[in-house]
Amino acid sequence: MLANLKYTFVSLYALVMLGRRTDDVRNVFLIGNAQDNLAEPARASGKLRDPFRNPGLERMWQERYCPPRYDVNELMALSPATLGGAYARHMVRRGLRPDFYDDVRARHRLHYLRLRVRQTHDIWHVLTGFDTDPVGELGLQAFYFGQFTNGQSVMILAGGILKCLFAGRYTELEHFVDVFCEGYHNGRAAHCLLDVRWEQLWNEPAAGLRQRFGIAATKWRAPDAPAMLPS
Repeated sequence: MLANLKYTFVSLYALVMLGRRTDDVRNVFLIGNAQDNLAEPARASGKLRDPFRNPGLERMWQERYCPPRYDVNELMALSPATLGGAYARHMVRRGLRPDFYDDVRARHRLHYLRLRVRQTHDIWHVLTGFDTDPVGELGLQAFYFGQFTNGQSVMILAGGILKCLFAGRYTELEHFVDVFCEGYHNGRAAHCLLDVRWEQLWNEPAAGLRQRFGIAATKWRAPDAPAMLPS
């Protein structure tokens, strides 16, 4: 019980801090870690939809699968139509690094899944079509929620809704709700992507991978949303 209160407090504190410092991605990490610590006992006892019933994901956990380091500049040599080529151009265009996230040991299954999701975050951006602007980031969080139950996605949505309400930005509020609904629907409709070893598919055409895994690219193009979520 005390542990649950602690993780709930950490989640709320990080959400408030995220609202104040939207460029500080550490607060997103705090929310995710705290929510996963809350959810792991529920997963283990069968009280929530368990993504590790997927044999491929369970196998990745047992192996503690972690892809070897790769060089984005080398991937730039691939055709832009391939997953690796499209991903490399996405990273270079936005000045992003694949080694941005800390390399830490997973504490339990949901923590491992969170680390894997962080590793592949920008690969999912490329495949889903959600941009790295605030609304696009929320859309990708919703896609995650469609793939597996996780408190981080819902807390970030709630934070965005409250911020818009308190500021009286109702058009932006509609944007956030619309893109969350689309992302959630697309995530639920797609095949399970959690056990896909994307780094072994760099040479595959991105369009073919979308078709193979049932990934609908977003139709959303936000005109002007506030800087609320980090990329």
